[in-house]
Amino acid sequence: MASIDFLPKRINDAPVVFRGMTLREVCIMAVMGFVGGMLPGIVLAFVFGMPAMAPTVAVAVMALALVVGGTVMRRLRRGRPPSLLYRQIMYRFAAHGINLGGETLITRSSPYRVGRESRSQGELR
Repeated sequence: MASIDFLPKRINDAPVVFRGMTLREVCIMAVMGFVGGMLPGIVLAFVFGMPAMAPTVAVAVMALALVVGGTVMRRLRRGRPPSLLYRQIMYRFAAHGINLGGETLITRSSPYRVGRESRSQGELR
């Protein structure tokens, strides 16, 4: 029976969907862009008296967020492991005392001793 001698490195990674972003990142950028565009859209809709202005501006800002966000994500990820960006974000939150998920990250930096100094026979630590 034939078997695969190797396991492809990226077999379990999320596939890249658009401009270097995974589907989850595309959804996050789209929602953030849409929500971020609704406020100016609503203001412009009241100023010009055109109710269709709000969703139009929101969709335009969403498209801009996808293009700019994809470019930024590609630059942040270039040549780095896929999870590094998320680990950096988690570390920054943990450094401010905000715990995301069940993991505890080390946020304190201090010198540590390696207990290899000589001691007399029978001495305990």
